Amino acid sequence: MRSRRIDNAGNRVLRYDLGAVLAQETAQNAVEALLRDNRLARRTVRFSIAPSEITLDPGDCVELEGGPSGRFLVSRIEDGDVRRIEAREFAPSALALSSEAETPRTGGGSATSGFDPDIVLMDLPRYEAGEAHGFARIAAFAKPWRRMALSASAGTEGYEARALLDQPAKIGALASAVPRGFAGRFNAGGAIEITLPYGDLTSASDLAVLNGANRVAIRCVGGAWEVAAFAKAQEVAANRWRLTRLLRGLAGTEDAMVAGAIAGAEVVVLDAGVVPMGLRGDERGLQLNWIIEAAGGQISSVGPFAFAGGMRAETPLAPVHLRGVRSAEGVRLTWVRRGRVEADGWDASYIPLDEVAERYRVEIVSGDAVRRSLEVSEAACLYAASDELADFGAVQTTLAIRVRQLGRAVPPGIAASAVLRV
Repeated sequence: MRSRRIDNAGNRVLRYDLGAVLAQETAQNAVEALLRDNRLARRTVRFSIAPSEITLDPGDCVELEGGPSGRFLVSRIEDGDVRRIEAREFAPSALALSSEAETPRTGGGSATSGFDPDIVLMDLPRYEAGEAHGFARIAAFAKPWRRMALSASAGTEGYEARALLDQPAKIGALASAVPRGFAGRFNAGGAIEITLPYGDLTSASDLAVLNGANRVAIRCVGGAWEVAAFAKAQEVAANRWRLTRLLRGLAGTEDAMVAGAIAGAEVVVLDAGVVPMGLRGDERGLQLNWIIEAAGGQISSVGPFAFAGGMRAETPLAPVHLRGVRSAEGVRLTWVRRGRVEADGWDASYIPLDEVAERYRVEIVSGDAVRRSLEVSEAACLYAASDELADFGAVQTTLAIRVRQLGRAVPPGIAASAVLRV
């Protein structure tokens, strides 16, 4: 189904037999070939491969047997039940097809001579100060780098400029699956290894990391992003880094950490190269079309990319410290609320309430079944003895519970789960 070779320019080229792919994938995952009539006459193809095909990375070249002829540069990969690939045709002589003057570029006609950036759109939690809609962010990299403009539209016309990208982002990929870690403290064991085609990483003191240094976003299974940080960075091979002394599940992303991330998943360094997309407050959760262009250039836009953002930063965080104490009346359940805004200080006895009103949904579960659901307005509730007998027929020695805070913008918050001995 796949073969590999290196072309004369040093590019890794992988050949995919689309006949074999189509024989294994459903029609929904079949190849989509899209022609775009711009002055370079470049073609964009989208196709799916098996999730086990983890060697394909952004920047690789592919040839499609049984599909469009030519070579295509992989510009985007989405991991899920299948790996969805988007690639754009390039040719050394493509620029010669245009009679218009171009800014001279280096690269000798290789795959890097055209405008074909690697783009990552992210719906991130509030990992630093800022308005919630400002955490829909974009990272982009191109070689050679060109200043880029991001625009959005609700349709296919009337694109409006939203953001400028003045510097390249550090976009990498996991060299291996990420091990599970512990949230809330430095992980003395465990490491994250990434390939990073552009940029360097440096170690930092524990205090600097606690104050926000060396943050990265990792795309996890299911699409959510884990925000993590590292104190130690070591380049173990060319463009390959080993990150240790980790802080995991930052900014309330423990759920993404638990879901895990597979080899090849995107990793983005959260520095000045990652910028807000210019989403407005009333566009939260709306799917818009986004395009990116080389600012001031005459090169066709890349996109559109359908993206909806602004939700994760408005999602209530999972409560912590779930406890249960039995009395004659039943089991009194308690927990501690967390906040997304101004909630990291140690000098206050009470953190601000993110929502208009304080509400929680408490579920008593048995396996996959929800035996009882309660909604309360404080961080405590009574699971009455009579309800326990009705639900289980006898007094239980342990109770499995889930607690979510209910928000205004995003009603069901992230769930906290625990099995309590009562």
